[in-house]
Amino acid sequence: MYYQDDPIPVAMMVNLAAHPNLWPVLVGIIALALAPLAFFLWFAYTRDKLNPEPHGLVFRVFLLGLLAFIPAFLCRQLVPLPYWLTAILLVPVVDELAKFAVVKAAAYRHREFDEPVDGIIFAAVAGLGFATLEVVGSMVQAYLRIGAVGVPDQALGTSTWLSVLGLFALKALLLAPGQALWSSLWGYTLGRAKFIPPNQRPRLVSRGLLAAMFAHATFNALAIEPNWWLNRVGLVLVIALLWLVVRRCLSYALAIGDQLGKAGAA
Repeated sequence: MYYQDDPIPVAMMVNLAAHPNLWPVLVGIIALALAPLAFFLWFAYTRDKLNPEPHGLVFRVFLLGLLAFIPAFLCRQLVPLPYWLTAILLVPVVDELAKFAVVKAAAYRHREFDEPVDGIIFAAVAGLGFATLEVVGSMVQAYLRIGAVGVPDQALGTSTWLSVLGLFALKALLLAPGQALWSSLWGYTLGRAKFIPPNQRPRLVSRGLLAAMFAHATFNALAIEPNWWLNRVGLVLVIALLWLVVRRCLSYALAIGDQLGKAGAA
């Protein structure tokens, strides 16, 4: 997802830094942002119960996914496009290619990438790593901005917390799984591609990337839609639909893996 905001004035930042409740509240906000990400990461990792991936490799993909957000974010800021075009065109393309590059470089040629479902798992892990900086950064910035403007000399008010929690619902509960689900679409095709003839791989993987970019663009288009029903209800429906699609992809990938295992044992 893409959003645009102006930097917080330095004077306001100085005032906030002196506030006695600033750091405990920031720690609480960061913990709140990370809790859903930790759950989604656990869920993605445990999908392959019979042949789980090494913790070190999973952490590496997660960390590289997190770092991949930085150049993707800079690209968002530096490319001079209208806000709406950035949201529905530039961001989906750049984000999905960045996460794809992480999995292709860090996991695809690894010996532990040995069954189709691994493509979905590593893609989801890279997506959650990618989402971490965006979710945490957005929530912290929301607190700093609203606190700087509306709470100069007192603890956080109700309106500030409501704004932070509203962003939490959008970013941590919708965007975070969204980043994993979009990635899982090309992760499914990448996992399948590793076990088919090389000349068939580019077309299959390209279809997965295009599907992920389209799903990502649809989410972003709804996120910037001013109509309440299209925005809130539409986002939830898109994530729910993607969840069902990825669950089906997981089932197919596991079934293909079983067939490959039986063929190899025969």
